[in-house]
Amino acid sequence: MSELVERQFPAKALITGLRAIGYSFSTAVADIIDNSVSAEATEINVFSDPLDEHPYFCILDNGYGMSSKELDNAMLPGSDREGKPDSETELGRFGLGLKSASLSQCREFTVASKKYGKIRAMSFDLDVIENENKLLLKQLSENEIKNLPNINFLDEYDTGTLVVWTKFDKIEENAKKFEDSFRDAVAEAKKHVELVFHRFYDTVKIFFNKKRIEKRDPFLLNSEGRTQKGRETVISVNGSDIVVRPYTLPFANTLTSEEKALLGNPKSIFDEQGFYLYRNKRLISWGSWMRMGVRSELNKLARIQVDIPSSLDAVWALDVKKSSARIPDKIKEWIKIAVQDSVVRSKRTNKFPGTKEQAADVKVWDRIVEHEGKVRYQINRDNPVITALTESLGERERNLLDLLLSQLECYLPKYSIINDSNDSLNIVNSGDDSEETRLEEEIVEIIAMVDVDKQETVFDKMFTMECYEKIAYKKDKLRRRIFGE
Repeated sequence: MSELVERQFPAKALITGLRAIGYSFSTAVADIIDNSVSAEATEINVFSDPLDEHPYFCILDNGYGMSSKELDNAMLPGSDREGKPDSETELGRFGLGLKSASLSQCREFTVASKKYGKIRAMSFDLDVIENENKLLLKQLSENEIKNLPNINFLDEYDTGTLVVWTKFDKIEENAKKFEDSFRDAVAEAKKHVELVFHRFYDTVKIFFNKKRIEKRDPFLLNSEGRTQKGRETVISVNGSDIVVRPYTLPFANTLTSEEKALLGNPKSIFDEQGFYLYRNKRLISWGSWMRMGVRSELNKLARIQVDIPSSLDAVWALDVKKSSARIPDKIKEWIKIAVQDSVVRSKRTNKFPGTKEQAADVKVWDRIVEHEGKVRYQINRDNPVITALTESLGERERNLLDLLLSQLECYLPKYSIINDSNDSLNIVNSGDDSEETRLEEEIVEIIAMVDVDKQETVFDKMFTMECYEKIAYKKDKLRRRIFGE
């Protein structure tokens, strides 16, 4: 019969392995915030200072805190998660996140936690562990706790936890200037946190150096009538439900500045298409079709929201960092139905953007179909402004005007317009509501240049024009202003 022999892990090798899991600064920060959300914190404050004598980065929450026993367990690599059932608020995974995330970015981290009216603190210091090759943790004295950065804020809470990172060896090794690289890493982490925890915005307030993070919405759910919602699909796996919701964003060139801000002001929404996979409402991965092979320019407006419960972590092959997963083979066919729904809508929206334009009585441009496969755009010579101008000119000036209009028609920058549209650039020639005052002044100015006996006729025609019909509701007001009626 074989004999069971207990062996201790060599601490130095174990910690070196934990540091190499593959966290970025941003994913490491998100993993610490997971613990704060799981602790039912309603407020999370991130503080950082690269200019301090000992540069630090710390995350403070007002969650339920930890007792001495709980803190000791939390500091163990692979902490005991027995008795912690899966729930909608639990974002932990393996009991490794606090340690692996922290050590991936620094050589020393400290956890101070308050519960039952008392603050306790323990530290991981790699210099000590590597020298002794043992998992030796520091238990901080009251004086050492008092010297922790921002500990005064934790002292004000009834319960809560403060995680402090120091000794940023990896940033120091790669930075040309530590301060700049540190600030860049924190700024990037803020953007990452804004998106990853965007569904917690209304219930958990997150601050970076006392400034609340921006609100994000990758689906623009409040853009009523513009964001298209597909049919929701519920897939049951091993007694748990996966919920799939396809969305199609509005055409890129119609996005308002507020909508672009909600998307995070991406350089191009092309890179953001695909699956948005959530575990207990926390965003795990996004901007990928997960090997479904449908990435394209026409599909750039497609977004698929997939909600999975933590009970299906193994089925989705979720990694330690909670930053990647794989679609289980058993549900791929169901997922494809939702993908097809969103992709079809995206292609339709890109090919036929916006709502159908209402045909104004007098358009600025006329579309002339010459024969099959060919169309021509020409400036409408019946435009009241052009008519009024023509009648006020002599024959020579009228010929020059006609020549100018012909040149504008011949050199229409059609290829530039197509390319700009495909690149999701916002072509700002078209007016918006903020230009109504300018349009009113244009009408007043034009009427003033028309012969008195023709002013009434031209005034009425102005509001049949494509460019002025949007302020037709102000016609009576303008009539009184111009004619004093």
